[in-house]
Amino acid sequence: MNWDDLYKDPRFCLKNPAEEVVKIVPILQSRGTKRILDLGFGAGRHIIYLAKLGFTMYGTDLSKRGEQITKEWLEQEKLQAKLVMSDMTVIPYPDDFFDACICRGVITHNVVNGIRTCITEMHRTLSPGGVVMCTFISRESSEYRKGEEVEPHTFAPDEGIEAGVPHHFVDEEEARSLMQCFKTIEVYHMKHGGLIDMGTPYVSAHWVFLGEK
Repeated sequence: MNWDDLYKDPRFCLKNPAEEVVKIVPILQSRGTKRILDLGFGAGRHIIYLAKLGFTMYGTDLSKRGEQITKEWLEQEKLQAKLVMSDMTVIPYPDDFFDACICRGVITHNVVNGIRTCITEMHRTLSPGGVVMCTFISRESSEYRKGEEVEPHTFAPDEGIEAGVPHHFVDEEEARSLMQCFKTIEVYHMKHGGLIDMGTPYVSAHWVFLGEK
């Protein structure tokens, strides 16, 4: 899959921030958070939302089209952010650089070894006491078990916009285990009808991990 193709479809260029990102803002503000990494910033909705609130925003992603959409949006809003093209398993910043990291709807587009590498990179680049918010696709999602099983609980859809892309599905125990290098603040489950019109009804479900280094 070419991720640039995803953002040719306006359905995937969401404007409003996810509620789990909105939820952590008071925590970030209470801790005096300044530099935030949006790991997998997509079409920029969380870059824009958090920059408007005064945070210094950084973002990494693989999509040049997503980068261009985000840059144009930043210009329209007269905001600034540092955007870098990078795979999620390689964060091109030094140790202890960020005060917070958000990774919403991104990390589980991978096999388990890749997910673990990404988590190691988040931990490395987060400053001591820094906050991490990461979401994982839940096994209660209607997409669970669809497509080819490439490893336990990891499936690659055989059709649709994300055909061939591995999706790893977790339960609460695995979400906690994957993030065990962080001190847990909260782990909770979200389940609702999908936010994107895919033509047929589906259930979107994910685990949200909130922690600190």
